[in-house]
Amino acid sequence: MFPDVSFLSSLAMKYFWDSKLFSGFSRHSLDWNLEECRMETESFVVEYPGADAEKRVKGFLVRPKKDAKYPAVIVIHEIWGLVDHIKDVALRLGREGCVALAVDLFEGKTVSKLEEGRRFREQFTEDRILGDLNGAFDYLTSLSYVNPKGIASMGFCMGGGLSLLLACRNKDLAAAVVFYGRNPSPIDQVKNIECPILGNYAGADMAIAESDVDLLKQTLARYGKTFDIKTYPEAPHAFFNDTRESYRRDAAKDAWARTLRFFNEYLKSS
Repeated sequence: MFPDVSFLSSLAMKYFWDSKLFSGFSRHSLDWNLEECRMETESFVVEYPGADAEKRVKGFLVRPKKDAKYPAVIVIHEIWGLVDHIKDVALRLGREGCVALAVDLFEGKTVSKLEEGRRFREQFTEDRILGDLNGAFDYLTSLSYVNPKGIASMGFCMGGGLSLLLACRNKDLAAAVVFYGRNPSPIDQVKNIECPILGNYAGADMAIAESDVDLLKQTLARYGKTFDIKTYPEAPHAFFNDTRESYRRDAAKDAWARTLRFFNEYLKSS
C-alpha cells in the first residue's frame, strides 16, 4: 500500500510530527515536518498475548484511517524503552501508509541512563522477548486491515539486534530492518532467515565493530540471503535518534529514505 517509489523519494526526507501525542518536542523535529500531511492516521494503546500467558503485552499502534489492507511493521525500541521517539517512528510509518506496532518490551518502564537500561534488559530472557515479538506478529495477522503476508520488523540498537534475531526465528516475516544492531549469537543463525534484510550501521560506532558488520555481510552472502547493508562512515551509534546528541541529520535522512524504498519494494507487493 506504499506510494510509488518516485513519490516516496521526494517526500522520504520529511515526516509529520503530531505534537498532540507527545509531551515534549524534539529539538530536531523540524527536520522531518511534512509541508502537506501524507495519510491521516489514528493511534491506540493495545494489548495482546505474549510469552507469558498470565500477562498482556502493551504496544503503541498506528494505522491509516482509510479502510484498506495495509502492510505492517513491528517497531522494536532501544535500551531506553518505549519512549516518544519510537512512538514517533511508528507515526512516520503510519503516514507512509502502513500499520505500525511499537512494542513495549519493558512493561512500561523507560530509562535515561545506559547502565540502568542494561540492568533492566537483563531481567528479560531472550525467549521472553522473542515470545513478545512473535505475539506482536500474531496480533497483527489478526487485524482485518493488515495484510498478513506483508509484516516486517524494524529495530534500533537493542531493537536492531532483536529485529535481526526475529528474522532468524520467524519464517513468516516479510522483511527486516536493522539500525546498528548486534549480530545474533551464534552468527550462523542467519541461515534460517527467509526474508530480505536492510541494515543501516554507523562507521563511528563504539558499540558495534566494523568487523562485526563485515562478518554479518559475509555470513548472509555465504547462505545466499538477500540483503542491503550500508555503513555511514562518520556517524556514531544511534545516529537516527533525533532526541539525543548522537543524532546525525544527513545519515538519518538517507537511512529513512532507504528504509521506505526497502519497504516499498518488499511489502507493497506482498
